[in-house]
Amino acid sequence: MQILVMRHGEAEGQITHDAERRLTLHGQQQAKAQGAWLKSQDWQPDALWVSTYLRAQQTADQALRALGASPKRLVLSELTPDGNAQAVADLVAASPEIERLLIVSHMPLVCYLVEKLVPGEVPMAFATAQIVVIDIEDGKAKVSLRQLSSVD
Repeated sequence: MQILVMRHGEAEGQITHDAERRLTLHGQQQAKAQGAWLKSQDWQPDALWVSTYLRAQQTADQALRALGASPKRLVLSELTPDGNAQAVADLVAASPEIERLLIVSHMPLVCYLVEKLVPGEVPMAFATAQIVVIDIEDGKAKVSLRQLSSVD
């Protein structure tokens, strides 16, 4: 299994409800750039798991459009900023039929999720639109790449 954990692109400042924050133009460009990078790697997700928050949804949409992909989409409340990383890791473990999974979420959840999926991995802060690639083979997980957006 290969899992790509992606933080949403740059979002507008705080508004009335955090869940309603939209991507800035720069954030849209970041998401598109990551989708184009995935396309250049000939990578196509079997599934997309995304937060219920608008900026994560917009990031996923922009990246998938640039990638030319339309995987099965699952929207999870566990992927919100204060979501449950262990619950997501447990769901990954219970989904062996997925070979390539794209997860789009938020800080700090993305760093906790990498830590849960790759035991011993030092927690890291994600830049906006950053992708961390995790390969799981024979029950052993490792971080194989940390991809920053080409748009900064």
